[in-house]
Amino acid sequence: MVAGSFTYTIGQMIMNIREQQGITQEKVCNGICSQKMMSRYELWTCIPDRLSLNLILQRLGKSPDHFITLLTKKEYQYFLWKRKIFVALQEDDDAVRQKRLKELFQAPEAKDRTCHRGLQEQFYQYIQGYICQDVDKMKEAIKITVTDYDDGLGRESFIGSTEISYILLYLQTKGGMGTNIKTELRACLDYIERYTVDESERVKVYPRAVCLYCKYIDENIFEKIEYCRKAISLLTGNGRIQELPELLKMMGDALQKISLKDARRYKMQHWALQEVYKAQGMKSGRKDKLLEEFDQEVLLLNEILKTYREERNLNREEVSEDICDVGSYARIESGARGIRKSNYEKLMQRLDIPYGWYTSMLVTDNYECLMLARQGILASKFGDWEKMEMVLKKQKQLLDFEQIKNQQYLMEVENVLLYRTGQKTCDQFQDTAIKALHLTVPNWNIHESIVHFYSKEEITLLNQIAISYRLQRKSDIGVHIIASVYETLEKSAIDLTERAEEAVMLLATWKNLLTDLEEYDEAIEKADRGIKIALQSERGDKLDTLVYEKGWSNIHKNCHDEQDMRENIKICLAAYFISDLYNRERNKKDIKKFLGHYGVKPEF
Repeated sequence: MVAGSFTYTIGQMIMNIREQQGITQEKVCNGICSQKMMSRYELWTCIPDRLSLNLILQRLGKSPDHFITLLTKKEYQYFLWKRKIFVALQEDDDAVRQKRLKELFQAPEAKDRTCHRGLQEQFYQYIQGYICQDVDKMKEAIKITVTDYDDGLGRESFIGSTEISYILLYLQTKGGMGTNIKTELRACLDYIERYTVDESERVKVYPRAVCLYCKYIDENIFEKIEYCRKAISLLTGNGRIQELPELLKMMGDALQKISLKDARRYKMQHWALQEVYKAQGMKSGRKDKLLEEFDQEVLLLNEILKTYREERNLNREEVSEDICDVGSYARIESGARGIRKSNYEKLMQRLDIPYGWYTSMLVTDNYECLMLARQGILASKFGDWEKMEMVLKKQKQLLDFEQIKNQQYLMEVENVLLYRTGQKTCDQFQDTAIKALHLTVPNWNIHESIVHFYSKEEITLLNQIAISYRLQRKSDIGVHIIASVYETLEKSAIDLTERAEEAVMLLATWKNLLTDLEEYDEAIEKADRGIKIALQSERGDKLDTLVYEKGWSNIHKNCHDEQDMRENIKICLAAYFISDLYNRERNKKDIKKFLGHYGVKPEF
C-alpha cells in the first residue's frame, strides 16, 4: 500500500537537513512554534500546518514546492483570500482597488486564524500596514517571526523566502525615507545567495531583490549587468517568468552603452514577452510583489475522499463504519467540515489513498532526491539529455525502489531518456509508459472512462501516451486521452493555476494533436488557454510552443488574408525570441525555418 509511506518521512528529512547544517531547533522555529513543538514535528508525532512547514523548510534553504499539500475546504478558502488580496493590489484604478480591498477585509477569511494564529496575524498586520503605507506597522509585522530585525538583517537572523519577500516590499515602500536602503538590499541578496540553496526557492525572491537593488547602482553599470544576468539565468533555467520583463528591459538599456548586438537581443526578448501579455489583455509588470503561497500544489481533502470512495465502489456507510458516523462523513466529503488527522489516517488505509497531509512524487527522506527529481524534470523540458542521464544515475543510487511510486518514477524518466536519445522505438516508448501507469492505475485503458484522481506523475505518463499515439499518426486517440484527463482537472474546485504545470503541459500536447487533425480553431483555443494559464502562474517553459502554435494555426487557417498573415508572422516571431530567451534551441530552429518560408529572418 502506498498510503502513508511518504507522510512519516518529512519530519526525519527536516531533522537530517537541520543537523547537517549544524542548526539548532530553537533557531529554526523562532517565531513559528515552541522548541517542544518543533521536536514533535521532527518526530512526526504532530503534523505541522502548511504555513509552519513552508517557513521551516524555507529557513533551511529548501523549498516546500516539492510537496503537495492536502487542505480542507476552509483552509483553501483562506489561501484563495490571500491570492485575491494580491490581485486587488494590482488594480490601477485607486477607487476600485480600495473598494475591493475593503470587501476582502470584511470577508470571514480575513479573521481566520485556524491554520496558524501567529503567521496569519503577521500577514494580516503586514498587508494592512502596506495598504496604508505605514512602514512602522509593516516592520512590526516582520518582527513577529524575524525577532531581531531592525532595518537590517541581524547577525542571528535566520529567515525564509516568505520573510525575505516581506522585507523586500518593506524596503521598497520605505524607499527614499531611509538612508541605508542600498546596504539593506545588498544584505538580502548576500543572504539569499549564501543560504537559499534550492533554486526552486531562490527563484522566488532573488530576481525581485535584484530589480530593487539595481535601482540604487546606476553608476556601476557592470555590477548591474552581472546581477541582472544571474537573475535572468535563474528565472529561465527554472522555466519561470516573474520579473523577466523588468530585468530584460534593464539589461537592454544597460548594454546599449557596451554592445548594441547584445542590447538588441534582450530588447527583442522583452518585446516578445510584452506582445504575449498584450495579446492576452494582461499586464506584464507586477507591482507590489508579495510572495504568494501557491507555488506549491494543493489538493482538497473532500475531493480526494469522494473520488477514492467512488473508485472503490463503496457507499458512505461502508467507508465511515467504525471511524465516524455517516452524517459526519457526509459533511467531511462535501467540505462542510474538517476532519481529525487520526480519522483521516484510518480512511487512508480503508480506501488505499496515496496522499498524506504532505506528499511528493517520491517516497524518500532524502531531500537531495527531490531536488534531483526537479532538475530532471527541467532537463527534460529543455532537452538536456546529458543532464537528465546524470540525474537518473544519482537517483538510482539514492532511492528505495521497493516503493511503487519510486518504481513508476524510474520507469517514466528512463523511458523518456531512452526514447529521446534514440535507444527506444515509439512502440517501445508507449508500451513502457502504459506499464508504468498501470503500477498505480491498473484498470486504465483507452477505451473506457474510469473514476480516478490522477496524480501529477500519472498525468505526465498519460501525456506521454498521448504523444506516442501522435507519433503513430493516431492523433484522434491522443485527443481522447488528453481531453478526458484535462476534464478531471477542470471538475476540481481547485483553481487550474494551482495545477498549472500539468494543465499547461496537457494543453501544449492537445493543441499539437488538434493541428494534426486540421482542427485549427480548437488548436488556437487550446493554445490561448495554455498561454493564459502560463502567464497567470508565471511559467514560461511551454510559452514559446503555445505562442508559435497560435500564429502557425492562424496562418494555415487564413493563409489568403495578407493583413492577418502579417499579424500572425509577428506572433511567430515573438515565439522565436521567447525560444531564444529560454534556450529552447530545437523550437528556435523550427520557428526560424518556418519564418524563412515567408522571407522573415530573425536577427539581433
